[in-house]
Amino acid sequence: FGSRPQAATARVFHTGFPPLAPANRTASPAKMSPTSALARAVLLVASIFAVCVEAQRPIMWPKEQAWAEGKGTPLMITPNVMTGILVGAIWLMLFLTGFCCLFGVQTPSAYEEKCLVLNKQY
Repeated sequence: FGSRPQAATARVFHTGFPPLAPANRTASPAKMSPTSALARAVLLVASIFAVCVEAQRPIMWPKEQAWAEGKGTPLMITPNVMTGILVGAIWLMLFLTGFCCLFGVQTPSAYEEKCLVLNKQY
């Protein structure tokens, strides 16, 4: 086993990996892992999306303004009624799916009356 030259800036241990960076140093953006860069990009997009959602409608529509002042007609469908309609639609969709699957099952038109004869199997 010959001696290997050691690098002047970082010592290489028997595992072949350089030692970890000190805890007080931060990684530069050029040295970030792809996962960290992706996480920062997702966080940036989510922040921009939140700002855009918050700024969608700065003023109320005339009908909403009249309702807030007590002059307009109330809502035709309350939130409880809308929830009932949506839950009912989901249950109806599930029922119709099960109904179609149940009647899609095909059975043979005739059954074999005698059993299959199996002789000794070696």
